[in-house]
Amino acid sequence: MWRLLSLFLWSLWVGIGFGITFVAIPVVFGSDIRNSLPPGQAGRVAQSILLRLFQWQVGIVALAATLHFLERRRNPASAGRLHAWLLPPLGALSLVALFWLHPLLAGIHAERYDIHTQEPRRRQLAAQFGVWHGISQVGNLLILLGTSAAWWNMAQRLRSDSHEIPVKKDPPKPVGL
Repeated sequence: MWRLLSLFLWSLWVGIGFGITFVAIPVVFGSDIRNSLPPGQAGRVAQSILLRLFQWQVGIVALAATLHFLERRRNPASAGRLHAWLLPPLGALSLVALFWLHPLLAGIHAERYDIHTQEPRRRQLAAQFGVWHGISQVGNLLILLGTSAAWWNMAQRLRSDSHEIPVKKDPPKPVGL
């Protein structure tokens, strides 16, 4: 049961990550939406979506760690080393994204599109935003790769477990007869 719950959780994490990264955010920056909003507003919409993603990721890390701990207590051999190795860096990346990168990028974006910001400063902020946005994207891709690897590993383990044919053991013979 714990493994199925873990697989569901990792599936949710992978699905949310891919859905937001490759569907929701590109839609926000599509020409129809971006051109219908004032300058910078598509970025603010994307920031609010990404904030929810980062919050979900931190929550999923906590749940995944709890499920992994419960599985290790029940059966240490079946808990999977890959998850034990992946959860700490994925959790760290999620925390950095939520509590440091997101606020940093939101602050740069807000100053860049503030009506009082002069054009030379806007260009400087745009360059700064580009660098940090690239770093953020690399972190997001690392999380997608890590969650996909963990999901694949868990799905394969569950699949191989379901194909094992239970071996019927003979009852023990009485001793001394």
